[in-house]
Amino acid sequence: MVKFRIPFDTLRGVRRVGIQLPDGLKRQAFEIASILENKGFDVIISGETSFGACDVDLKLLEEVDVLLHFAHTQILHIDRVVYVPYFIDYNPKIDIEIPEKKVALISTAQYVHRLDKVAEWLEMQGYEVEIGEGRGRVKYRGQVLGCNYSVLKNGQADAVLFIGDGLFHAIGAAMYSGKKVYAFNPLTGELRVVSARDFVKKRYFIVSKCVGAEKAGIIVSSKPGQKRIELAKRLKSLGREKGLKVHIIYMNNVIAEELYNLPYEFYVNTACPRIAYDDAGRFEKPIITPQEFEFLIGLRDSIELDEIYE
Repeated sequence: MVKFRIPFDTLRGVRRVGIQLPDGLKRQAFEIASILENKGFDVIISGETSFGACDVDLKLLEEVDVLLHFAHTQILHIDRVVYVPYFIDYNPKIDIEIPEKKVALISTAQYVHRLDKVAEWLEMQGYEVEIGEGRGRVKYRGQVLGCNYSVLKNGQADAVLFIGDGLFHAIGAAMYSGKKVYAFNPLTGELRVVSARDFVKKRYFIVSKCVGAEKAGIIVSSKPGQKRIELAKRLKSLGREKGLKVHIIYMNNVIAEELYNLPYEFYVNTACPRIAYDDAGRFEKPIITPQEFEFLIGLRDSIELDEIYE
């Protein structure tokens, strides 16, 4: 069961309401818009992307009194943007058996609301459980984002248990923590052991394809929670000090097709880290993270996860 609650108390005196939904929820756009219309609001639905809380449709915000941004926890404080949580209910009495008895619990925004109950259940089964506090854009204890794993920073657990669907966040946790990570899908009951080894090998291979190249494009996104222009300027300066020909490329959605006609040999992505990690295969030229770029030019001994805290 999926739960969301429209905060009508924040809509007093409002006439025009915008709705922004991630792809997984866009099929519910009609239902959500109808609920608002039945309350007397004029509704406009965003047709743009919504990759996360960092991706707010500022153009639609210009046309409405309030923009309701669904399914992500607040990381930006933008006037007239209201974040609407979207929780997926599940049974916290999860059926697992792992050898490590000291575990760190983590989850994404959709599942994090029941971590305390999961911890209670696991402790009854003899496990010692920790749920870490995050920093920066993390709102809940135990919550991880594709760009922030700070809840694992000071943990003393022997292993990490990720509650959620998909494996991206679990792989990120393995790379960040260096510990054994288990991924439990509460909707299917499947438990998997996750390793970052293949992921890291793939990243080093992509970086190796940039060796000897001279022309690099540093990508900056205009999305409000992804725009790391100062980082891009610093990377440009570092690259030029090493003799590379580096330019900054400014765009909204970082889409492979938009880069086809540009003459660069590889790209450094300062927007959402998942663009380099998840979508690398879509790009004609290698696309690497800021940390990988610093490794490439000899400023790091190894690569590490790209994170955004602010």
